[in-house]
Amino acid sequence: MRAAVTLGVLLAAAPAQAQEWHEAYRAGLAALERGQHARAVEALRRAVAGNPEPGRNVLTYGTNVEPRYFPYLRLAEAYLALGQLDAAREALATSTARGREPADERQKLLERLEAAVEARRPPPTPTPAPVTTAAHATPVPSPAPSEHAPEPSPPATLALSPTAAPVRPPRTAPAAVPRAALATPAEPRPRAEPSPISTSPAAPAAQPLAGTLEIVSQPVGASAYIDDEPVGSTDPQSGRLVKTGLTAGRHRVRVARAGHEDAVRDITVPAGSSATFYATLKPLEEGASGAGAGLVAFVLVAIALVAVVSWAALRHPARDPAVIWAPTPRSGRAAEAGPAPTPPGNVNPGARRDELGQEWFGDFRLLELLGRGGMASVYKAERRTDLSALKRPLASFLDDPEFLERFLREAEIGRSLNHPNIVRILERGEVEHIPYFTMELIPGKTLQAHIRGWGAAEPRTAASIVAQAAEALDFAHSKGVIHRDLKPSNIMLLPDGTTKVTDFGIARARRFEGLTATGAFLGTPDYLAPETIEGRGTEPRSDLYALGVVLYELLTGRRPFAGDSAFAILKKHCTEEPPPPSQIQPGVPPELEAIALRLLRKDPAARPAHAEELVVALRDWLNRAA
Repeated sequence: MRAAVTLGVLLAAAPAQAQEWHEAYRAGLAALERGQHARAVEALRRAVAGNPEPGRNVLTYGTNVEPRYFPYLRLAEAYLALGQLDAAREALATSTARGREPADERQKLLERLEAAVEARRPPPTPTPAPVTTAAHATPVPSPAPSEHAPEPSPPATLALSPTAAPVRPPRTAPAAVPRAALATPAEPRPRAEPSPISTSPAAPAAQPLAGTLEIVSQPVGASAYIDDEPVGSTDPQSGRLVKTGLTAGRHRVRVARAGHEDAVRDITVPAGSSATFYATLKPLEEGASGAGAGLVAFVLVAIALVAVVSWAALRHPARDPAVIWAPTPRSGRAAEAGPAPTPPGNVNPGARRDELGQEWFGDFRLLELLGRGGMASVYKAERRTDLSALKRPLASFLDDPEFLERFLREAEIGRSLNHPNIVRILERGEVEHIPYFTMELIPGKTLQAHIRGWGAAEPRTAASIVAQAAEALDFAHSKGVIHRDLKPSNIMLLPDGTTKVTDFGIARARRFEGLTATGAFLGTPDYLAPETIEGRGTEPRSDLYALGVVLYELLTGRRPFAGDSAFAILKKHCTEEPPPPSQIQPGVPPELEAIALRLLRKDPAARPAHAEELVVALRDWLNRAA
């Protein structure tokens, strides 16, 4: 029994529930209309996390648009209703910085905000000026208060006119004394130190000089400091943090995250406007932490290296590392980068570090690890300011000439799949006999990460994702390419609602060598078609079966078959019928349930004839359900 399978690549990134931002926005609007302001805030914040850019006629999915996507104005409206004035001011400041929401609506909300602030302001004291005058007059020593303490009526007079006490006992009308006394201390007031009471009325005058600072960090969830004062952490999904009410001028901004170097910069915040700090945090080198932790890590790494070298020597005693890892001549930026490559390892073969500790792979500067599967790793890489996702095999596959040949051949096939719903492969090559290929670097997250975080999706969202994936399959099948390893970890969700499929054809690089194969060869059994498991070959309808499992999982939050082992799951794919999705998740539309169950038929002939038929069925349902 043989089948073509592989582990997909996990391309992780920052945005949040990207394909559902428009639904969250509409839920927020509905909650506002019902007066459920707390629920509106929650929904609108999810919308902003998925799509922070407001505007008119914003594309949602397919050809549909959101005509008026003004999340920050609606957030400010909800915060005002809840009495959270600082949050409302921050939302309006962000709206101003974005500059795409109606200025007249924003002005009305600003007026409401100022009215609410004024309503909360405490009423002025009956005679604020005498209090201030008394504060300046207190340095003048006088025993007068004690002399008048026994009198029954003067305490009220003293409270209203304390300045009269140092002059003489209040024998005359008490009301006339404060007015005469107030005129005298008016001149020395500029020379005296201001009291808290006298400085508080000046605070609103400084507000026009305030500005807004937006901090965007990569990676997300970093701590931010302004002028060495903590101001919070960047959003764990979008990586954004907005700080309003900052004094105009230069501020020292520091962004920090465990395991990364701090990003520090002096930022000038303009008066009445906003500035943005994009902080990209570089990972610290191993051993950069405390001495004790570094020593422990060094001992563990040394033990692991000894075990790996011993295993490699036993497995390949005739191997000559000097031949495989011999450096090849380099030119340009790579030649100037620094010393010779560091010794190779199983985790990061062919890489070297320059004098600054930066890791390089040929001409590519490796910025961060995006994901590691059973056969390859993917890095965020930079070459001459161009960013891409660089994929290369793990060290354990470098001794297999057949694998290396197919790895490059399948990368070349992927370059021909130029479709908006397919992650594009840019180039292929090798560095020091290690093959690689680069792909477009896209923001977003995998469908697998979305399902793990949110469970079952709303039916329209599920249908939209699967329809776009089916369009990718239809194009690939027309080019004679069968994916053979379609699953949520190979489907990317972008912030603009686009779905992209990745890893086309890579499964051909390794054939399934029986049920005793390791996970690196077997991959995940949850999405394999029965004909693939039984060794009857793989065809385009096998991809449709896998897509049916994906649709089932989106509708219910779980896969159709589960078991204690891979063998049990594979057997169920071949012998058992899946339970209807509506039994697991009530409310699944009957039309979508019928489509999912048809995709999961055991006989390939009972499934849709081709991916285009599936696209038509899903688009038709989406149009009717609108």
